[in-house]
Amino acid sequence: MRGLYLSAVRNFPLTLFLLPLFGWAQAPSKALLWKVDGQGLSHSSYVVGTVHSRDARAFGQVPQLLEIIGELDGIAGELDLTSSTAGSMDLAMAMMMPPGTELADLYSKRKLKRVQDAVSEHLGAMAMMAGQIKPFFLMSLLSESAMRADSAMVLDQYLQVKAQEMGKEVVGVETMEEQLAAVNDLPLQEQADMLYQLVQNDLYAADMDRMMEAYAAQDLDRLTKIVSLGGLSDVVSTRLLTDRNKVMAERTDSLMQEGRTFLFALGAGHLPGTDGVLARLRRMGYSVEPVVDGVANPAQGKSARP
Repeated sequence: MRGLYLSAVRNFPLTLFLLPLFGWAQAPSKALLWKVDGQGLSHSSYVVGTVHSRDARAFGQVPQLLEIIGELDGIAGELDLTSSTAGSMDLAMAMMMPPGTELADLYSKRKLKRVQDAVSEHLGAMAMMAGQIKPFFLMSLLSESAMRADSAMVLDQYLQVKAQEMGKEVVGVETMEEQLAAVNDLPLQEQADMLYQLVQNDLYAADMDRMMEAYAAQDLDRLTKIVSLGGLSDVVSTRLLTDRNKVMAERTDSLMQEGRTFLFALGAGHLPGTDGVLARLRRMGYSVEPVVDGVANPAQGKSARP
């Protein structure tokens, strides 16, 4: 059971399973890949929006991305996912409820049964320990179960492994400890409400499918419209998006200013909006242009400015 538990959580970027809850006010340009210049850079770096998914539709842009990585110093993801055991025990411990607290304490009997039924249906043997797992992580496990698993690796891990095989540097712009701290700052009851919303909406399976179609079309504009179904509370939005976007942009800036070139492969949900990574880089003085059909488009980039 413990091996199954660790296997299910081996990779942990926060973004994908929250996408149906995001409410983005600003529609970005129709691109997932962005070229970054200016601020004294002698060579361009790139930012690409990824999804933490094994769905084959997520991999359509991979040949272009690998070609770009071949010309750069390395790849920077949200986390460094090239070590299969990195942070596994810390993550396993962080997933557990505080002593004396169980999932049943956070729901009425009716809601608890609805959640337990969904967990039993989709997680199999994992359901035996679900009552001891924080709701946020159950959301992650349930969301992953609703997605296609065409590849042995999720997209962001695959890109990092291929970059490593090329002899390129692989770094994370966040640490596991930072991501876990962001989750731990969320009140358990709020996590439970989010989990129930996920279950009540059939794991957003239909929306996830439409989202992957939009991602396959490399259309961040359409992706944004599909996933803008509601909104997160101020606490969740600030801790999981705004605060982390700021850190991601600052560390992207620092890595580039060291004179190294990277493909920054970050969750697509972190790119758009006035608080997104792209807008933050522009406010730092960088030129950020969408790359469409292999060509940077300055005009389209300007139209997407906040």
